[in-house]
Amino acid sequence: MACGGTGRLGRTVWSAPAAAYTGVVDLVHLLRSQARRYRCVQCGESMAECGINVLAQQGNRALIRVTCPSCKDENLLQIIFQTEADSALPATENVIDEGFDRNAAPITGDEILELHDLLSGHAGGLTELLARR
Repeated sequence: MACGGTGRLGRTVWSAPAAAYTGVVDLVHLLRSQARRYRCVQCGESMAECGINVLAQQGNRALIRVTCPSCKDENLLQIIFQTEADSALPATENVIDEGFDRNAAPITGDEILELHDLLSGHAGGLTELLARR
């Protein structure tokens, strides 16, 4: 439930199957029941009594602020509930992977360092960055 950060807000995605919860769900109650299973990544204390604030909710998604009761570290969570309609769909390939060469060599550490150097020295927009290549 909690994700890391150094006093900053972080993001994570947590998915829970809707089949486990029927009828109208009290989101705060549901999250509180799950929070006791987690520890704060900053101080290691239990998140059982964490502050839970529902910032936005639309359809099967909710944006939640979770605050550690001990160190007050705050995290943003995007909660996505799987609906029965979602679970009835056949498993498919991620559409994000379209056009991705699955036989390509893995990215090396040197390539990551090269990218870091390129990005750290760039002050313009994405189009200027891509035009340099």
